[in-house]
Amino acid sequence: MGRVLAVGEEHMNKDIETLELRLAEAIMAERPAIERGIPVVKIISVVAPLAGLLGTVTGMIVTFQQITLFGTGDPKIMAGGISQALVTTVLGLVVAIPTTLLHSFANSSARGIINVLEEQSTGIVAEHSDSK
Repeated sequence: MGRVLAVGEEHMNKDIETLELRLAEAIMAERPAIERGIPVVKIISVVAPLAGLLGTVTGMIVTFQQITLFGTGDPKIMAGGISQALVTTVLGLVVAIPTTLLHSFANSSARGIINVLEEQSTGIVAEHSDSK
């Protein structure tokens, strides 16, 4: 906010269009720092359940291969593959659920900060317009 206000003060003696453009430019310069890391959290929240699904499919393939080799007579033979399938599903969801919530929170916080910056810059422009 301080950097945007400094730009406003620096260009207060110029015309309204120039002031608006400089403030918009200052907000655009701040946006990457505000939104940093949010795309990474989103990617993790999307990839985690897919990784869990991959583990599930792999575990079931192992189970069916063991059934093919040894038959269904001994449940202990199938237990390892089924366990792998269930564990990877759970781990994928354990990662995906909190990161989805984190992404939602971080994204809404970033939007809120950017909205405040835009509101304040609009106020600066309005104040400049009133003073002229």
